[in-house]
Amino acid sequence: MSQLVVFLALAFSIVIAIFAVQNTTPVAVQFLGFRVEGVAVSVLVLISAALGAAAILLLGIAREVQWRWRQRSLSQQLRQARLTQTSPEESPSQETKAIAPPETATSIGGPAAAEARSSSSSPEGTPSVEETRR
Repeated sequence: MSQLVVFLALAFSIVIAIFAVQNTTPVAVQFLGFRVEGVAVSVLVLISAALGAAAILLLGIAREVQWRWRQRSLSQQLRQARLTQTSPEESPSQETKAIAPPETATSIGGPAAAEARSSSSSPEGTPSVEETRR
């Protein structure tokens, strides 16, 4: 993609240079109260192109600075979130216990299924799933 941009910029520069070489007629220029006599059209075209390039450069720099400020802000927020997540006052085991009891956190089917599995045998007298695993 960057090669395409460089190629297009080079092609545009060549077109401007050809235009400037072919248009050497002097003209009078008046801008915001200033008046200049006898300036070649080619010089005006080159000045206009340079001012346009400078404007685009400044807008690009402003966008890059804004992006870096945003990135720095997000990086600081992430760092702060990681610090608060791994604070030394709380250990990970305490957080797990506070969220849910171990039975319901590890069992499939909720408390009723955990209670059914904890019984030593099923109603028909056959061994439970836990007993067959042992």
